[in-house]
Amino acid sequence: MRAYIGIDGGGTKTRAVAVSDRGQLLADLTTDGCNVNHYGWEHAQEVLIGLFADIRTALPAEAEIVAVYLGMAGIDREEDQQRMQGFIQQQWGAVPVSVEHDALPALVSGSGQRAGIVLIGGTGSVAFGINDQGQQCRIGGWGYLIGDEGSGYDIGRGALRAVMQSYDRRIPETMLTKLVLSHFGLQEPTALIPLVYGESFTRDQVGAVTRLVFQAAEAGDAVGQNLLQSAADDLSDLVQVLLHRLQFSEGRVPVVVTGGLFHSGSPLISMVQERLGDRVQVMVGERPPVAGAVILAHQLSGDSASLNWSEILTQIT
Repeated sequence: MRAYIGIDGGGTKTRAVAVSDRGQLLADLTTDGCNVNHYGWEHAQEVLIGLFADIRTALPAEAEIVAVYLGMAGIDREEDQQRMQGFIQQQWGAVPVSVEHDALPALVSGSGQRAGIVLIGGTGSVAFGINDQGQQCRIGGWGYLIGDEGSGYDIGRGALRAVMQSYDRRIPETMLTKLVLSHFGLQEPTALIPLVYGESFTRDQVGAVTRLVFQAAEAGDAVGQNLLQSAADDLSDLVQVLLHRLQFSEGRVPVVVTGGLFHSGSPLISMVQERLGDRVQVMVGERPPVAGAVILAHQLSGDSASLNWSEILTQIT
């Protein structure tokens, strides 16, 4: 029995899936995040070593691992990819190994193909594309201080700013004031100041305010709607730059949107499609990125036998 290992290494968690050449789901494991920018190389490598040991333990004795694919957050520079590739190869010996940006598995899991664009909108934002010739490009994702335009953090920060601007009467009254104060258990807008500037206030807490923006916008609040329109402009711009730089062949380019901003019913999905027009086909990534990682592992193995991925992926949720 031949086994393919796909791994999605994120900032919050790392997930690994093993699938056999008979289409069986052999293992589905989750452990700590391994983003080297967040945790450092030593922690990331320790997490992966532990995960690899768990994979070997979980697999049947007759399983032969023939490919390991790792899509990893924080591996953006070529030298970092090569460093991690060398480390992973040491752990698996002669088994073919590949380490790439974690956006590629998200693209494959959403569209079923390697060429296209993935737009990730969560607490941060980034777009990644690969064309038919295999040329790759990443736009954005430079963190909350110097990038991540249109992200959950960006929208949440905009909402907090709008509350204070409305308090100063610089912009009209907004439903966000009531929603934000209630969310944090505060009585007055000025009480936000010691909260948001306190040492314990996190980026995730800012990003969590985004759901209030969706709520306000759905209720017709103009400020909330403007915040989402602005986010859609920024997110669409990331894709437009990729379309220009990668020069895709004729036909509609698949654009997989994934992350918390593109939840079911999110108006941002249609907003992005409207801004990009008929040049692209926006589709929501409904499968986890690890599903794309195991497909890429199968491709890496060079095995010619096809697998029924539609059936296999129903087991990976």
